[in-house]
This record gives sequence, C-alpha cells and structure tokens, in this order.
Amino acid sequence: MNLRQAIAGWMVNVATAVVALRTNLLRSILTALGVMIGVLAVVLAVAVGSGAQVSVESTISQLGSNMALVFPQPDVGTNGRSRDVGKLTERDAQAILRSVPGVTAIAPQLRASIQVSLPGRRVNTNGLAITPGYATVSNAEVDSGRMIADADVQSAARVIVLGQTVATKLFGDVDPVGESVRVNKVPFAVIGILAAKGSSFGNDNDDIALVPLRTGRQRFSSTLTGPDDLAVLFVGFDDSVDLNEAKSNIVRLMRARYSVARGEVQPFTVRTTEEFQKQSATVTGVFQAVLVAIASISLLVGGIGIMNIMLVSVTERTREIGLRMALGARRRDIRNQFLVEAASLCVIGGLLGLILAIIAARVFEQAADFPAPIGWPVAVGSIVFSAVIGLLFGTYPAIRASRLSPIEALRSE
Repeated sequence: MNLRQAIAGWMVNVATAVVALRTNLLRSILTALGVMIGVLAVVLAVAVGSGAQVSVESTISQLGSNMALVFPQPDVGTNGRSRDVGKLTERDAQAILRSVPGVTAIAPQLRASIQVSLPGRRVNTNGLAITPGYATVSNAEVDSGRMIADADVQSAARVIVLGQTVATKLFGDVDPVGESVRVNKVPFAVIGILAAKGSSFGNDNDDIALVPLRTGRQRFSSTLTGPDDLAVLFVGFDDSVDLNEAKSNIVRLMRARYSVARGEVQPFTVRTTEEFQKQSATVTGVFQAVLVAIASISLLVGGIGIMNIMLVSVTERTREIGLRMALGARRRDIRNQFLVEAASLCVIGGLLGLILAIIAARVFEQAADFPAPIGWPVAVGSIVFSAVIGLLFGTYPAIRASRLSPIEALRSE
C-alpha cells in the first residue's frame, strides 16, 4: 500500500466517524463533555502554576538580579543552639561594602507599618527607612520628583517618597511633590513619587513609602534596640560576580566580626536571589504537579466515559460491522474506524475545553490580578493529549469490533 492509498483509507475513516458522530449528536456531545472538563481543569492547573512561577520571578527581579540579603536572624540551618536575638548593624553594612569583592551598592533598611495622612484622608502602608543605595539594588525609579539623597540621611530630614498606590489614595491624580503629609502625625515633605511596579502574588508593590534611614530610626516604632541595628541589608553585586562565592565572603566576614566559632549558630542569615529563584522554582513545580495530578483525574474519568460509549456503539452497530466485512473491509479497517471515532470525540472535547480554559484564565487574571498564561505549547499539547486519550481508551472497543465474526454480526438484530 502506497502513501496515497493509506491517506485515502484514513480519510474514509474520518468521514465515517463524522457521520457516526452526527447520527448520535446528543450522545456525542455528552460524551465529549467529560474530556472537555478534564482538559479545562488540566490547562487551568498548568496556567495557574506557570503564573505562580512568573509572579515569583517578577518579585525577585524587582529585588535585583544579582544580590544577597542579610537578615538579623539566627541561621537555624546550622547545628548548635539557636540564639534569641540576631545581629546586624550599619557597621556590618559598611564592613561588607569595604571588604567583600564585587559589591556595587548596599541598602540597609528599617521597616514598619506607618500611617500617612492628610486632613480628612489617611492611608496605612509599609514604611521603609532607606539610604540612596536602595534605588540601585532594587531597580527603583521615580516618576516625578527625586529619590532620597545622602544629605537627607545625614540630616535625618523629614522627607518622604510615596509609592503610586499611596499617592493615588491621598492625592488622586494631582502630583503631590512639594506637598506636606503627616507620617504617624509628624509632618513630612513629599519629594518624589516612585514609578509603578505593579503587583505580584496579590501583593501591591506600590503600597510603600520611603524615608531616610536616620529619620525612620527616630520616627518608626521598632523592636530593634541597638542605636544602629538594621531589619535587613540588601547587598548588590556586579553581574560578573558568582553569588555563591559572594555569599561565602559575606558569611566569613560576619562570622569573624561576631566571633562565631565552628559549630555555633551564626546570629545572622544570608540568602541570595539565586537561592530564592531555585527555591521558588521547586515550590511552584511541586504546586503545579499536584494541581495537574488532581485535574488529570477528570481527564481519566472522561477517557473511561469514551470507552464505555464506544463499547455501546460497537454493540449497536454490529450489523453495520458485519456488512462492511462482507463487502471486503479488513479487520484493521474496522479497528481504525472506531479508533478515529474515539480520537475525534476527544479532540472535539479538547478544543472546547481549551477555549473555555482560555476564557477562564482571562477572567481569573482580571479578577484576581494574578497571571495565568496559556502558551502555544500548552494549547497544542492539550489537543494532542486529547487525541492520545481517545486512542488509548478507544483501543479496546476498536479491537473488540474488529474481532467480530462477519456471519454472526450479520445475524444480529
């Protein structure tokens, strides 16, 4: 048999399958529903998992591409007794800037929940007390006005840079640069508005307000007791620097500064953006796998439904099968006919499920402000997988139909 004859044979099977499906249209639609729901669930699960990964990567990229974070928390990952209070100060930050190779900027921070208000309006937001290095390590820019400068930090100036969300809630569409607001009832001058960064994982990255580090130390409520204690330190590195080596250098320096002996718990924790990316990829990968596994149960149920309906179809069309055999159809022709019918049902269900999944993903993105991307590989893969499900669950009914005896089939009522 040449290629042209083979293609012609399959086209006959496709035409026969279309006629058979149209003859029992309602049953075909109800059967395809199972596969449609299964594909809908699987595609949405993949989209939500991919969206989680995109959201995490976006959050990490906003922190900075090549950066280490130092926290004043005991490193519980090492052996030994944990200390109640961690260690991290401005002096440590300066020592890291001087002694660790490849550092491009440092950004010590204090953090607190603050209230920014105008007469008749007030907003609770996340207050960050920073130095000018914050803009470098976090890729922060201003839409209007200016960023906090060294002079503001040195003089403990009562100035503030507002995030887009805070500025909009307080001033609407009016540019607030030059206006005065109250931070925890103390007057501050607005010197800048941050460029919008959007949201990730449902968290609004523009719901922040920045003040000079020394100002925050005076005005923020904090559990830190030391005169130069820090809540966190961001350390930016040149893109050519290996983050694992950079982390080792920071740990080595900090252990020496705090005289941490071998085997003792170090009173600080160092993490890199590379570690955050690996951890997030692992977590979101497991999350996505669980979602897909749960959703695949629906697809399995749809496949079982296909097999049941095809078995019923074989029983109902026994005389038709006998007649085709009597007219010269071979067993493989009968088998292929029913395989094509099963695959066609699943592909139709898969297409409908994919269309519904795309619509549902767009609605989800608008309602939850969370990405749910459905790329071409997922779309094409869902259709191909639907066809595979049809072939897999249609194999037994197809083989059963091909093994019917022509004489017995013609005798059946």
